[in-house]
Amino acid sequence: MDLKGKNALITGGSKRIGREIVLGLAEHGCNVLIYYNSSKEEAEKLLQQAKSFGVKAEIIKANLLDENQLVNLVNQSLNIFEHIDILINNASIYYKKPLEEATFEDLEIFYEIHIKAPFYLSKEFGKIMYERKEGRIINIIDYSAILPYKDFTPYSISKGGMITMTKAFAKEFAPYVLVNGILPGPIIPAEGLDELDEIEKPLQKTLLKKWAGGKEVFKAIKYLIETDFTTGALIPVEGGRLIF
Repeated sequence: MDLKGKNALITGGSKRIGREIVLGLAEHGCNVLIYYNSSKEEAEKLLQQAKSFGVKAEIIKANLLDENQLVNLVNQSLNIFEHIDILINNASIYYKKPLEEATFEDLEIFYEIHIKAPFYLSKEFGKIMYERKEGRIINIIDYSAILPYKDFTPYSISKGGMITMTKAFAKEFAPYVLVNGILPGPIIPAEGLDELDEIEKPLQKTLLKKWAGGKEVFKAIKYLIETDFTTGALIPVEGGRLIF
């Protein structure tokens, strides 16, 4: 699939990895719908940057924890672009939760964002892609779905579910819609890290000993959009963390 002229929806697209994905797609001629929840200022600034590449771009506000807003997100997207060629499930929630402190509420929040919302969006947009006999769905997961880390068990479990979802949808929508996942590692330092040792700590068990930057994730996305023979696959973008 050629990116130019295609329509893409990126959830959680206003900042960090999502921002780099939006800019990368727009730079290659792809129209972009930028979903955001609370980062309005960042979304509006990014919107203007995307439009500077001469593509059509819009922002949509929605809370993925609200089923009605999730349904509305699909309807709004189709009203704007008529169809979506590329869906990138990037929206995520991330926080530390030691196992002894984990609650049903924690599990519910991670499930809603990482499983329920991507499932619904993939189902609704995927069936339209299938009817059009072309489409791409890409899930931004996490290497912790394969190599969980301590005190993030609820998060890691929900990300593990995204792996199964990726493979299941790849089967459901074959042969027309390619569905794949990306396993990022140390891409961008977590928000709120000020001390040098806090920033360097995640790199200690990473072979390449550096932060990747969001553009590395976009490179993997670009491949998964352009390829015609990769589906149900997981691409690690984690600097060798999984084999350390």
